Amino acid sequence: MLPPEVLRKIIKDHGDMSSKRFRQDKRVYLGALKYIPHAIFKLLENMPMPWEQVRNVKTLYHITGAITFVNETPKVIEPVYTAQWGTMWIMMRREKRDRRHFKRMRFPPFDDEEPPLDYGDNILNVEPLDPIQMELDEDEDNSVFDWFYDHMPLQYTNMVNGPSYRFWKLPLSVMANLHRLANQLLSDNTDPNYFHLFDKKSFYTAKALNMAIPGGPKFEPLFRDAYEEDEDWNEFNDINKIIVRHPVRTEYKIAFPHLYNSRPRRVEQGIYHSPAVAFVMNDDPDMPTFNFDEVINPISAYKKEKLVNEERSFLTDEDFEEFEMPEEVEAVLSEEPLCD
Repeated sequence: MLPPEVLRKIIKDHGDMSSKRFRQDKRVYLGALKYIPHAIFKLLENMPMPWEQVRNVKTLYHITGAITFVNETPKVIEPVYTAQWGTMWIMMRREKRDRRHFKRMRFPPFDDEEPPLDYGDNILNVEPLDPIQMELDEDEDNSVFDWFYDHMPLQYTNMVNGPSYRFWKLPLSVMANLHRLANQLLSDNTDPNYFHLFDKKSFYTAKALNMAIPGGPKFEPLFRDAYEEDEDWNEFNDINKIIVRHPVRTEYKIAFPHLYNSRPRRVEQGIYHSPAVAFVMNDDPDMPTFNFDEVINPISAYKKEKLVNEERSFLTDEDFEEFEMPEEVEAVLSEEPLCD
């Protein structure tokens, strides 16, 4: 592990490649050109988040200064990351309104003849801007108050398996707090049928069949021989030809791959339909936990009157007054509280 000054000195020494002592390094620089896209990708991948002022990363560099890679892969806990961006959504709107950090950029930022800026001379001594962070309430957000904006939070706690950051298990109080902070980014749609053909299995099938769902992603073909026709037999000289007068839609071919495709390979059979969702979002905090919502199953007035008339035909008020429940009978879940 070397300090960052070593890498800065190497790059600064190799600023002018016209010197004769760098004659042998030119071939290395040309060979490193094909790795530039990956170096830029790793740089963008490890870009500091808006709630971070700076982020120090490990780098992998060539001794000639030809190429440098960020040698880290960022990992996050999904609910924590969603909650962090949920707070950013609110703070960014305030920042855009106040225009403290948001500045309009003029393009092109550099002139064609302008030499590249040296990091050590122009940027190293400049104090970075303050991070954009929401002020958390120490009482309401007590579960996440101490670590919410840390880089890789909870890394050395019992909630995460360790530095590998592969597995996590958060308690209910933390999850509830994160859900509240991320509320503006979370969808209210809980119906899985809404995402029909836009799930992983449908995407796997689309890639295997070399098709693109309308409005969905496009993939590289999984099989390159999909269009190689057999010389002895094709669809034009088949005696058992089926004439389809209406073209089969792409959605049908992906939803029913074995029915509408000639050669389905490596396809996944997804779920055609999920049970109807009867969940209704409750916006009233004073509403009891168990309540009847008329949107789900409204009772028609004529059915109600008919039921009342039938009850009156064989039951009288005296019958109700005389009827008593046995002492040993208890209501189901009578010991459980109705709400938290």
